[in-house]
Amino acid sequence: MKDKFQIVGEKIQEFSLPNSRGETINIRALEGKKKVVVVLFRNIN
Repeated sequence: MKDKFQIVGEKIQEFSLPNSRGETINIRALEGKKKVVVVLFRNIN
């Protein structure tokens, strides 16, 4: 696994997720338009 700071700026695999308004957004739709920060939380019970 790469160090977490060595992956900054690299392309990630394509995926889609709902935004806060319930609209499905594909990560590639944002490419070249904005800087994107993706934060994923994992629920561990």
